[in-house]
Amino acid sequence: MKKNVLLNDFEDDFDCFDNVPNDSVNTQSVLPLSQAALLHMTLLDKLEELIKITRGCELKPECLEQNKELIQSIADELKLTPSQVIMLCPYINRPNGTLDTSDLQNYFDCSAITIMRHADDLKALQRRRYLVNNNSFHMADNMYITERAKKALCNNSGLPVVKTSELTPIEFMNMFRTILLDYGKLHYIDQEAFEIEVTQLIADNPQLQLVQAINNLRVSDGEKIVILRFCKALVLDGEEGIPLDSFENDVFDFYEFSTAIFRGEHLFVKEGLLTPFAQHSLFSRDIYGLTHKARNIFLSEYDLPREFNNEESFEHAHLIYCKDIKPKALYYSTEDQGQIDTLKGLLEDKQLKAIRKRLDSANMRKGFNCLFYGLPGTGKTETAHQLARLTKRDILQVNISEMRDKWYGETEKIVKGIFDDYAGLVKRSKRIPILLINEADALLSVRTSIGGNNPTIEKTENAIQNILLESMENIDGILIATTNLTCNLDSAFERRFLYKVQFHQPSTEAKVNIWKSFLPSLNEPNALVLASSFDFSGGQIENIARKVMVDQLLYGTSPDLEHIKSLCAQETLSGNRARQRPIGFKTDSYLSVNDSRGKLLKKNT
Repeated sequence: MKKNVLLNDFEDDFDCFDNVPNDSVNTQSVLPLSQAALLHMTLLDKLEELIKITRGCELKPECLEQNKELIQSIADELKLTPSQVIMLCPYINRPNGTLDTSDLQNYFDCSAITIMRHADDLKALQRRRYLVNNNSFHMADNMYITERAKKALCNNSGLPVVKTSELTPIEFMNMFRTILLDYGKLHYIDQEAFEIEVTQLIADNPQLQLVQAINNLRVSDGEKIVILRFCKALVLDGEEGIPLDSFENDVFDFYEFSTAIFRGEHLFVKEGLLTPFAQHSLFSRDIYGLTHKARNIFLSEYDLPREFNNEESFEHAHLIYCKDIKPKALYYSTEDQGQIDTLKGLLEDKQLKAIRKRLDSANMRKGFNCLFYGLPGTGKTETAHQLARLTKRDILQVNISEMRDKWYGETEKIVKGIFDDYAGLVKRSKRIPILLINEADALLSVRTSIGGNNPTIEKTENAIQNILLESMENIDGILIATTNLTCNLDSAFERRFLYKVQFHQPSTEAKVNIWKSFLPSLNEPNALVLASSFDFSGGQIENIARKVMVDQLLYGTSPDLEHIKSLCAQETLSGNRARQRPIGFKTDSYLSVNDSRGKLLKKNT
């Protein structure tokens, strides 16, 4: 009966190897084992017989050929080649010691040249984690059998073959962590083997976006591993920063590498991939982390923890989750309600996927750019929010006026960075989010000719607009830009907006509905008086409603019509309101929202 050795049957001295002949035993020729005999032998029994055969065999082909059935049987169980099995025998024969080239020569009774011919077999045994280097010498020197391999053999089994190709994104990252652990903590492989294995892992998985992005880097293999370690730290460990000096053993010339990073001269810094994350003055360890741009480039296939993707992760944008948007009644004309519903229908997920697929098959751009323009307070931003809520899409909201940097050249980088952030967010999101650019007036106006009073500023403004135009051309998502434009729109922008929605002051009937929505206690006649007397936008009516609520809390009285009218008079600073001039392109290309009969944009629950 076969006897299997369990893990708890041995200690560190591995008693299960006690019957294996040691180097002081003289061996004699052993008759080849039959197939029938092999069927009744455990793996350890077979290895014991093979050690008797291989000791002093001089690695002669005829000796090994006579016992090929035994050798092949062991190779099948260990998932090794016959040649690798033979080279493993000396290490099993001395399980608690290291062997160098001279030890292998003595075991096989052969020359150093013969051992050198099997250098690839020894490297393969190291990659499979059967053997490990005891120091940084040549692969064949000072190696010993790993604890992992000894435990497996004592249980009459071999180490499992680990899949390294066609991996999923998370499998790839876990495999990299395993290799990193074997190199750093367990010391199963040295730096050379570590770099070889990671390089091979990258080569075996060209289907991954992470691998494609890493291969696009014009850096050394060691520097690619640096980026991989930053990615692994964020994805698997939840760590945003790593001390730079921890890469000292990964990069060939670490001093030159670190100096270039500190000075901002390295590609990783110049391309905006790494940024200083923190500095520990106690240990003087500079900690760096992946920028948001780098996360978009390298980690778009991974679901990062929410805290790495919230609004604080976007330096110049604010992420609004659709579930956090509160329902709000919006009123449009009967005619234009259908146009808003068309836009809403476009953004429904099933419909949008079908449309994008159709456009892609026709080699057309899949992105949708929409322009919402009109006087302040007419509902442009709120309409975008409610459309996002109804179609269950998050919003990456940007206020251009808040990001105009005083340093020359920085604003261009910011604008480009916003679209990079959005592209990464699209890849990470199950449902395409909306990029909402508020107050985009300056960006959308007609570009100026260079040569005015301040050519430097004019050149910068035009550069920003060119970046925006290119980004809009290539966007693979949904862009909504809002503006209070009263000047001409640049024709280049006009062409890039597929939908153009104009928001006018609401009609009298629409204002009646707005007044009643904000002040439910207001009766129909009084609401009509207010709507007829004051040409207010929805935003201005909301301001007055808020004042009414404040007065109720302060004085405890219900406001009458006259009091509300006095608040309305205070709302308008000037009796003459500037009217909006034409925006500069044909009105029949718009989705006009000129309200005449109020209608509620119904919410979906």
